[in-house]
Amino acid sequence: MIELVLTAVVLALTVWMLSKQLRQRSSEGVVATKPAGVPCMLRSAKGRAGFRPGRLVVGSEPLTWTPSLGGRDVVLPAGLRYTQTRSATAEEAVGVNPRARIVECASADGPWLVAVMPEELEQVLGAVRPSATA
Repeated sequence: MIELVLTAVVLALTVWMLSKQLRQRSSEGVVATKPAGVPCMLRSAKGRAGFRPGRLVVGSEPLTWTPSLGGRDVVLPAGLRYTQTRSATAEEAVGVNPRARIVECASADGPWLVAVMPEELEQVLGAVRPSATA
């Protein structure tokens, strides 16, 4: 009886491993598409009070931010200028990752804040033009 149970367990494991290999082989042909843009959180002078998650589409003219949770794409002002980079304050760290860096930008519409992780900071800084005073 013990041999029968052991044989059934070994057979079940073998079938499971073979089916796993077949699934991996069949999914190798599928190309994983990464969403365009840099993951970040945006906060504008007008509109919602908190940071909203989304992606900054780098390399597009005009600079565009796409929300993660649905809604309309936000076209950032043409005169948007980078002013400074800083760490998140204690109040901001409640809504964003405490490791995030806050990229402060100025425009004719008012200040814009982009919260981005340190790994993607250079991409965001390359997309936003520095101001004359920065």
